[in-house]
Amino acid sequence: DRITLQHSIRTSKLAVVLGKKLGLSSKELELLGQGALFHDLGKARIPLEILNKKGQLTPEEWGILQTHPQKGCEILKNSNVGEVVRRIVLEHHLWVNGEGGYPLSGDGKMPCPLTQIVMVADVVDAMTSDRPYRRAHSVEKTKEYLEVKVGSQFNGEVVSAFGRLIAKFD
Repeated sequence: DRITLQHSIRTSKLAVVLGKKLGLSSKELELLGQGALFHDLGKARIPLEILNKKGQLTPEEWGILQTHPQKGCEILKNSNVGEVVRRIVLEHHLWVNGEGGYPLSGDGKMPCPLTQIVMVADVVDAMTSDRPYRRAHSVEKTKEYLEVKVGSQFNGEVVSAFGRLIAKFD
């Protein structure tokens, strides 16, 4: 849907800006941008009534929504995108400590470094955008949320890069 497409474009742009702040190579930035652009591709296989629901999702609807990383990976399986991009798509909700998130939580896997950047960009855009079920949060509130979850959900170096980025606008 249009909302997911716009979110994916903004997430990709922010991920690349963060990647530049973190000193990534041009090849890494290319993979990062692609992975961020495709991170929610699997939502194309999620019913719109779930994606656009104004109220809270039921446990069954939440379970369906949580399949979007695998569905995105399946869509890309026969494409010419590389393994790193598919890994970003699959892992973009997996916390930096290997817990929480979905679908790989608790299986001992850790998200790759590029996924950790996409995770921050994804959450920043999601939190600072209006959603069918809530109004946008401020950038400052979003930064505070990220900082509280450093070491569990988010990579501290990436969160710090985001803080340096927004400090330019204060």
